[in-house]
Amino acid sequence: MVNIVPIQKDETLIINMSKLYCMVHEGKDFDEMVERITRHIDYENFKGIVAISDENEIIGFVYGYESLEGQYYNHLLREALSSKQVDRWLHDCFEFVELAVHSDYRKKGVGTALHNNLLDGICNKTSVLTTQVSNNHARSLYEKLEWSNIMEPFHPSKDDVPYVIMGKDLSTV
Repeated sequence: MVNIVPIQKDETLIINMSKLYCMVHEGKDFDEMVERITRHIDYENFKGIVAISDENEIIGFVYGYESLEGQYYNHLLREALSSKQVDRWLHDCFEFVELAVHSDYRKKGVGTALHNNLLDGICNKTSVLTTQVSNNHARSLYEKLEWSNIMEPFHPSKDDVPYVIMGKDLSTV
């Protein structure tokens, strides 16, 4: 059985989330992830969910927040998208920031449960996310959960691999 609980601003929890993230996304910087999660928890309308196993270990997590002008990633999205896309997707938007599931728990509904719990009760009209173009597992999950491809490729920085920007209309959820 998996317990789904809200993310709290707790140092041990953030450290364990960061460890899982770095295990799932090999090569990511642990200290950078700790700093990022700690910073994001204070963002406007932050919401996060953690999946905990019966052995009391974090096996997955998801979080996001309201996407607002002035935020780093919102700025990158605004630069990449057309003005029509910005109006459609970034006005009244919840940014779906991270989803990570331990490899032993994939294909068992944990990612879908985290996704659905995160978006449940969100009052924004839309949600956006990005994932690497080559991340077929994530893209398959998001497409199954009715996310649409908004733009591909998207390069968050000049040295980054290509990403895809995906969107979900929350007014019909």
